[in-house]
Amino acid sequence: MTFFEAPLVAWVGLALLGAWLATDDTSLAQTWFSQPLPAAVLAGLVLGDPGGALLPGLLLQLVVIGNLPVGASFRLDEPGATVGIVGGSLLAGWNLPAGPVALASWTGTAAQSLGWLLVLTVAASLVGGWVVHGERQRRLGWMLDGYRSVRDGDLGRLERLHRRCLLVTLLRGGLLTLIWVLAAAGLGELGGPARLARPLREALGLLPIMVPMLAVGSLAERFGPRRAWPLVLAGAGVAFLVAWFGV
Repeated sequence: MTFFEAPLVAWVGLALLGAWLATDDTSLAQTWFSQPLPAAVLAGLVLGDPGGALLPGLLLQLVVIGNLPVGASFRLDEPGATVGIVGGSLLAGWNLPAGPVALASWTGTAAQSLGWLLVLTVAASLVGGWVVHGERQRRLGWMLDGYRSVRDGDLGRLERLHRRCLLVTLLRGGLLTLIWVLAAAGLGELGGPARLARPLREALGLLPIMVPMLAVGSLAERFGPRRAWPLVLAGAGVAFLVAWFGV
């Protein structure tokens, strides 16, 4: 089955998930389901394969572990890129490794597939981040209108402006997710990393084992070495127990 033959409910489900997580990122409840690990597992759940999305989501979470969704600074678009790329890869029929503690998941073609997903998701997240930046710039004018509404006592107009902002975020999240689904699924149908030259495939296969070291460096930079190491060791211990007893 090609990704074009996937049921409509799969496409709609991924688009709705991307739209919801886009608002959850900063606009609504901020449950942190928009972080890469839960977002990837939710995308897999929509497509009936949460296990296949677990390891890609875990690696993506480690990549952005120091990039917190706070403030109005330039950020990555993690939810749309994660749901779109992981969902598109699953729609294309990729057999993603589901065992984080299995050696086979970190070597050979499995590692190359994971490296390919990491590159695609980071690229999509960077592009989506610029879209988010443009959306926030556009909101500045609406924010001034909101201030004037408060000054004039027109709370109804303020509520309409708020709903407009949420609607734009929903549409942006859903549309970007579908774009990345199409991109990932289309590249998967064309062969993905298997079409690349051997040196490039081998380089992709090294990326997954480099990600944990990247996460340690990111935590050390943000919190300082003395405060970071307890976090790193505690996180590694919890991850080992979850992987050993849960997976």
